[in-house]
Amino acid sequence: MPTLEDAKKDFAAKLETISGALRSDLQKISDGRARPGLLEGLGVETGGTSTPLGQLASITLAGTTALWVKPWDPSHADAIHQVIRSAQFNPTPEGGGGSVRVPVPPLTSDQRKQAQKEASGRGEEAHVQVRTALREALEAASGEEATELRSLAEQCTEQINKIVADKEKTLHH
Repeated sequence: MPTLEDAKKDFAAKLETISGALRSDLQKISDGRARPGLLEGLGVETGGTSTPLGQLASITLAGTTALWVKPWDPSHADAIHQVIRSAQFNPTPEGGGGSVRVPVPPLTSDQRKQAQKEASGRGEEAHVQVRTALREALEAASGEEATELRSLAEQCTEQINKIVADKEKTLHH
């Protein structure tokens, strides 16, 4: 049977996973600026499986408004080009063969509002995950331990709020 200390460590690890996943998810929401995170997680079909683009190509900045994608294996170039075209921020990739330039268009007012809604929604999903993890952790805790677990959950909730607020701030610019 796990000890209370193990339960606290597991709970803290779950909270860190939740906030890390939120950060990663929010990086995929375009704010009109070029960032490799916009493309890294796109799934490219290779050999019948979906592989994250970041594992098949280098993704670097090409100024402030574009990205360069250079496949490590030229045979994946067409699949990569296709996947980039389907990205959420509707890029129009340029070039072929060796590398692809991906301009990142500025967001319209409606796109900014939609991105803010999406960021807020993902933040709320993270809050729900924290509450669920807390409920599970409290089943084995009592008194003072429960207070410690609630305090950890509160800290994580504040961190989630800050992560979402920071993303919303970048969407205003």
